[in-house]
Amino acid sequence: MQSYSLFELNEYIRRVFALNFQEAVWIRCEIAQINASRGHYYLNLIEKSKEQETIIAQSSAVLWASTYRKLRREHKKTLDSLLQNGVAVLLKAKVDFDERYGLKLLLEEIDPSYTMGQMELKRQAILEALLKQGLLDVNGQIPLPPVIQRIAIISSESAAGLQDYLNHVGLNAYGYQLSNQLFPAAMQGANVEKEVLRQLKKIALLKENYDAVIIIRGGGSKLDLAAFDNLALGKAIAKFPLPVFVGIGHEIDETILDKVAHTSLKTPTAVADFLINRILHFESMIIECKNFIHNAANYRIQEENGQLSYLKRMIQLQSQSQLRQANTSFTQVQQRLPLATKNSLTLEKNRLTQLEKICQLLAPETALKRGFSITTANGKVVTKKSQVKKGEVLVTQLLEDTIKSTVN
Repeated sequence: MQSYSLFELNEYIRRVFALNFQEAVWIRCEIAQINASRGHYYLNLIEKSKEQETIIAQSSAVLWASTYRKLRREHKKTLDSLLQNGVAVLLKAKVDFDERYGLKLLLEEIDPSYTMGQMELKRQAILEALLKQGLLDVNGQIPLPPVIQRIAIISSESAAGLQDYLNHVGLNAYGYQLSNQLFPAAMQGANVEKEVLRQLKKIALLKENYDAVIIIRGGGSKLDLAAFDNLALGKAIAKFPLPVFVGIGHEIDETILDKVAHTSLKTPTAVADFLINRILHFESMIIECKNFIHNAANYRIQEENGQLSYLKRMIQLQSQSQLRQANTSFTQVQQRLPLATKNSLTLEKNRLTQLEKICQLLAPETALKRGFSITTANGKVVTKKSQVKKGEVLVTQLLEDTIKSTVN
């Protein structure tokens, strides 16, 4: 049975590679991990299946320091944005196989346009998914409070944009005081999704303590903002119970976060200006209302004072008129009173005379003089027979004498 030593086998494989890959080739892949050492970059490249997102191919690659410096001169800061974990890239590499160290790809060139195109395809797919779920305008429908002062900030502690925001807010010309609490998270790279989602969950548990959430960072290239084209972040912000403001330092391009946030602003200082101007607008409305109330009150006071003056004058006129009428009536009464008194006394005198005559006619003495008598039994006047009993003593009163008799 024929056999080969491991070296012989690997040497044969090297010759096969050398024969079939004499020139560098362009490779589509994703950077799974990248490490730097002494100016050299060591990459772990992978390819995932489109259906299940599982790794179907994997290989190591190296970018020597000299090649990195060359590419850095060509692509400037864009190169560093491309050399990030999770970025889809199109690389030109020399296929190298060493008997001891195995297969390795020696990077020679990188195509930024491919990465941009893949990012845009990914972004469009995320936008379509959010649109189908009706999430693009959900956070934007949350009503803003008139004054936004209690703010939860998601940003990196070292982000230049964070300091710009804090300086702009703290030194505002109107002396407004805003309460800002930082929830630190990565603003670039593979950890953005995980850390921002974790901080959003923390803020959601404390939502009663805040008026809004702002996500801010300093400026950056389109590749630097790639982490914000994320479906999970888009869903979380769209469904967040507080209004979310985004100011991540871009002038032209929009990320998924800009699309789903309540308000998208270009820079952190633009976010600060928005908050300050909103407070200023509210204060202006309050001052306008105060002035309106003051003017309305003055007008009402003047109007009521005029009404009071009119009523005062009317009362004086009516009082004087009533006094004149009363004086006239009093004079008339005073003139009529003696005659009326005399007439009243005469009438009463005549009435008393008539009553006196009636009393005289009705007096018992008058009846007795006419021959009538009054009979009593036990001090009670007897008017009928049933009032007396046999043997009872009756007293009969005559005009001048009395007669006692006994009932038989």
